[in-house]
Amino acid sequence: MSLSHSRRCIDLVVRGARHNAHPWQRRPLLAGLVLQTHRCYASKAKGRAGKQEAEDTRDADAIMRDYEVLRMMAHKLPIDPWAQPVPTMDLHIPSLRSRKKNATLMDHLSATGQTLRNCAASNDVLNARYSLRRMAKDKGFPDTKVRSGWSWRIFTTQSTSNSAWIASLRNIALDTYKRVNQALADRDEKVIKQLAVADMQSHYIQLVRSQDASRISVWKFHGERSPCRVEVPGNGSRLLVQALVRFDTLQSLEVYSKRGTLLRGQSEPKPVVEYLVLQKRMWYDTPWTIRDRLYEGVDTEYESITA
Repeated sequence: MSLSHSRRCIDLVVRGARHNAHPWQRRPLLAGLVLQTHRCYASKAKGRAGKQEAEDTRDADAIMRDYEVLRMMAHKLPIDPWAQPVPTMDLHIPSLRSRKKNATLMDHLSATGQTLRNCAASNDVLNARYSLRRMAKDKGFPDTKVRSGWSWRIFTTQSTSNSAWIASLRNIALDTYKRVNQALADRDEKVIKQLAVADMQSHYIQLVRSQDASRISVWKFHGERSPCRVEVPGNGSRLLVQALVRFDTLQSLEVYSKRGTLLRGQSEPKPVVEYLVLQKRMWYDTPWTIRDRLYEGVDTEYESITA
């Protein structure tokens, strides 16, 4: 529209020049005015088109600058921009009835709804199975080779079989559990800081520091009453994984004085059932850590996070 209008203006000048040369010669400012108008129209058209291109270029340049800053931070600074604290995900101890004392009908319905949502809703099941497959393909499970992308093993999240993809994670979970309990008895804060994070790390360290330094604790693991297993379909990806693991073990704890006198102990191993949330950032060569503890009969609270 602007260019067409400019052509008509120039045409007008040319026709005027042919019919009367003297006014043209006497008034050269007329031609300059019309030609200046043409340049104005053309510059406006180019300006609008160029403005959008400039904005696109600035956006692309800003993205590249931000990316370069992140790369520089990763190589030059001793921090990881992606290592932000992560809350416990929507993990929940599955049960078709509430474990609360004096539970009401609404409590039972709520417990059933949460279990069905996590374990039976088709969308959640597909997401959990897909997450398990991605973890296996990204070598999320040590010593596990994935031959088929859609193996039936993606449905073995809660399996206790040694051939299940989750078997290596169960072994790691049990080993982590034993090491943390041994560190509590030994008052070894270094190991606790390696194997526990967030609130659980603070809780364990508080337990260690509350012990009497003049006492010696001897913790013993007597075996499993039933194999530990992932209790809820795992949520996560190659970047971050959280799994709720049920431990059903036999334990004992004895407390001695520095002279070796038994001060407190148990004649028989005690059965202990715990539900712990294990977490791992898959891009780090670090161990699985204990993130949280869940309790039967206690509602879990979590924030809705959109990736």
